[in-house]
Amino acid sequence: MPIVRRKETKELEIPTDSVSDIAFLLIIFFILTTTLSKLSGFTAELPSADASQKQAAKTDAKTPSVQLASGKLLFNEQEVSLQTLQDRLLDLRLGSKEGEEKVVLLEAGGKVEYQTYYAAMAAISTAGGVVAIVEEE
Repeated sequence: MPIVRRKETKELEIPTDSVSDIAFLLIIFFILTTTLSKLSGFTAELPSADASQKQAAKTDAKTPSVQLASGKLLFNEQEVSLQTLQDRLLDLRLGSKEGEEKVVLLEAGGKVEYQTYYAAMAAISTAGGVVAIVEEE
């Protein structure tokens, strides 16, 4: 009588011994290569107004205005540098009284770089003023 041998079936396993090592190394890699940066900016509260309030603000001689146009920065229709603008806005003491904020008109025309627009808004907000954006219809 011949001997019948059964074929032994081996269960095939995927070697998972090193998976935890690889995961740990990836975690360390991502921690070391991550850059953390603190975002800097400012909060600007834009006032809302209807057409009659806008016209009143435009005609008010005491309302300071900043115009940006094609690389020029004008404060009350006089060309100034960004540092001079900041100094003049601080001299106005826009947020000096508690609960009272002074509106500063910001008008942009022509080709104005975003960085210049942002710097003007930051100067107004830092001085304690409220930005009122003037738009042409």
